[in-house]
Amino acid sequence: MNVLVTGGTGTLGREVVIQLRQAGHRARILSRNPRGHVDTVQGDLATGAGLQKAVGGMDAIIHAASATTDVLRGNAVDVKGTRRLLNVAREAGVKHIVFVSIVGIDRVNYTYYKTKLAAEAIVREGKVSWSILRATQFHSFMEFTLGLFSKLPGLATVPLEWQFQPVDARDVARRLVEVVSQEPGGRLPDFGGPEVRDFKSIAESWLKAHRLNKRLVNLWLPFKFSRQVADGLLLCPDQKSGTITFEQYLDLKYGAK
Repeated sequence: MNVLVTGGTGTLGREVVIQLRQAGHRARILSRNPRGHVDTVQGDLATGAGLQKAVGGMDAIIHAASATTDVLRGNAVDVKGTRRLLNVAREAGVKHIVFVSIVGIDRVNYTYYKTKLAAEAIVREGKVSWSILRATQFHSFMEFTLGLFSKLPGLATVPLEWQFQPVDARDVARRLVEVVSQEPGGRLPDFGGPEVRDFKSIAESWLKAHRLNKRLVNLWLPFKFSRQVADGLLLCPDQKSGTITFEQYLDLKYGAK
């Protein structure tokens, strides 16, 4: 099968490409910065550049690209870019698009999540037969967030009551390869990590792995979003599909230090 992976150089996309190729599929990468990768097309969802070339000859698409850390590009990439991609895919005869989304985005008041919901709605219009897989937060996102909360010397100021179900990108990639090899399935069961954790325990493990001697202090944030995360609205406790825990992820990444 010939599969285009948007965002194929990102945290999830890299794993998807690896596992597609290991399974015997062709994986073409669409990326703004494809240097150093094989079978790539340089393109940009925000402008439409390169999309026709990228989609040509593809049987399916795993749409993993997203403006996760650039709010200003969110609408152009995630919403308008998804519509552009689907229009080109329909014209090219693509049979299946698998869209990667996030557990709980319809329950938590956060600007980026509203953007992802709008992109989901475009996929559901059915220009191309579709599957949507929502996953919980990646282990790497836990690290990114904790890094932001640990800028002060000697302190890690963290919303300790936040709840997450961190999942490994390798586990999600494995599921996406299964999904793209099957018939379009619409909205699929959520994909969550193996454990539901409060942010305190996640932060403690992260500080230990990095050998950071910082005092852990609760950060209270007076936002609706913060209360919703603490209430567990980003979780899917009945779908503990992942296999790699946060500690196992840390050990794989930093254990040899």
